[in-house]
Amino acid sequence: MKYFIYLLFLIQFQSCKSDTVSTSIISSNKEIKVDTVNQDGYLINSIDKIAIGKKIEEENKIKQLKITLKNSFEREVVRPYMWDIFISNNDTLLQFYNYKKFIINNVKFKSYYIKIDYEDGNYESILLVNESLSTEYNSMIVYEELESEEKHLRNAQIKGDKIQIILKSPNRSENLDFQVKDGLFLDYFDLPIVNKKFGNKKILNDNEIFEYQLKGNTNNHLKNGYWIEKRYSYEYGKSIIQDGYYINGLRNGDWNFSPEGPVDMIKKFDNGRFISQSYP
Repeated sequence: MKYFIYLLFLIQFQSCKSDTVSTSIISSNKEIKVDTVNQDGYLINSIDKIAIGKKIEEENKIKQLKITLKNSFEREVVRPYMWDIFISNNDTLLQFYNYKKFIINNVKFKSYYIKIDYEDGNYESILLVNESLSTEYNSMIVYEELESEEKHLRNAQIKGDKIQIILKSPNRSENLDFQVKDGLFLDYFDLPIVNKKFGNKKILNDNEIFEYQLKGNTNNHLKNGYWIEKRYSYEYGKSIIQDGYYINGLRNGDWNFSPEGPVDMIKKFDNGRFISQSYP
């Protein structure tokens, strides 16, 4: 009898102990959950074919998803490997499907599976979106794979509130760091002062001119204060100078867009939310 009571107590103790251990899981309702206490993470490096849902057919929804996808690509400073995905011939090939939900840092993100069937290859990607917020920071591409004559791959390592994007393509291999804060994907930096010049270089009047640039200060790892950036723009089809102010990682106030020197366009933002566009 004593042995039976002891055995019962041991089973209950082990059961309680197992309840305190939190891990990253894929639950039966197709949601990926990340525990923000023990910082357990997971790697997004493939497509779960079972989780691909209904194809998006509604035209307005497709139009909005294309805008969101383009905004996500423009977050990367460097011209995306799939920059030509939005030209007229390819734009009509884009297909969007409902996909599983992701929970990162206690925030639920809807996701979409995207595909293009080319004559000589296939493209697949996963787009995460916080549809409760309408800013340029509410989405992120966490997976891409292009299977053709050339191979392009994007994976994402999730750990707590941090996301590291891992890019591998013929001309580009690098990692990009982001933080999920208040439901938004924000650029994350280790250094308090950032001054990076990279990409193709040319000499103009004895000065080195680089294709891309990031220059500004950070506070708590996020962009703050005045920044000058030279980054790829879909609107201009090339890298251009953009300058303005950030507040806790979000563009705020007037931002100048200068493709050839003088300011060509001004966009106004309110804590990351686009307000208006004007021309000087």
